[in-house]
Amino acid sequence: MREETDTIRSHYDTNPQKEWDRLKRRFPYEKYITIHMMDRYIRPGNTILDIGGGPGHYSVHYARQGHDVTLLDLSGENVRFAKKKARQYGVKITALQGNALDLSRFAENTFDIVFLMGPLYHLMNEENRLQAVREAKRVLKPGGILFSSFILMFGGVIYGIREVPETITWDRQKEMMIYNNAEAEESVAFQSFTYAYMTTVRDAKKLMASVPGLRTKNAFGQESILSPYRYVLAGMPKKTRMAWYDYALKFCDKEDYLTHTEHLMIVSEKET
Repeated sequence: MREETDTIRSHYDTNPQKEWDRLKRRFPYEKYITIHMMDRYIRPGNTILDIGGGPGHYSVHYARQGHDVTLLDLSGENVRFAKKKARQYGVKITALQGNALDLSRFAENTFDIVFLMGPLYHLMNEENRLQAVREAKRVLKPGGILFSSFILMFGGVIYGIREVPETITWDRQKEMMIYNNAEAEESVAFQSFTYAYMTTVRDAKKLMASVPGLRTKNAFGQESILSPYRYVLAGMPKKTRMAWYDYALKFCDKEDYLTHTEHLMIVSEKET
């Protein structure tokens, strides 16, 4: 576990700007859809804990909306970058370095909203994933909302056909493992861009349902139906592109379309 933690931290320490640009420039529709869906549950004045908040996209956004936001991330460079972005946008956030598996610095029932967006697709075994969810639930107030993100197994297929389509003809273990597991509808933990866990919709829902005291309210694709069309969207006029973003919102939580996305978000409520 120590080796995994150090490798993941090192990966994100290397270039926080790249992770910031991922949502800013390469996949803006992911953030657009995610925020629109989260805004169904977040209320004015809510306190927010952003676990695995990376360079601070969501923390800064909600601080700009007037929320009291605390970001926690494994990467010290991400934490520093998030603080810099908060200053740049003229808002204040509390940004701390820490591990999703140990939130002991926070008391029980502290936050109205908790984001768990990142840790669950870097924790390689089920018990650690459960521990992260339990810790997030512990610091959440009764009636509070937990947003948990997963990388979907079929997302690897979408990435392959969009970015590196020739991999389907390669006889290389890593690429074929992703394609074969997606075909078999099986989740897998492996070393990719860093240590990564990719799941089926079924297994993600099962994980969240197994934690007592959490009730699933919704599940949606953070890119909705747009995942395969990154380059098509980038070439559109802004008015047309935004119209497609809004159209995709209508599909993002429809069960039949959840596998059309790369990231799945499950919305849970802590029972009172």
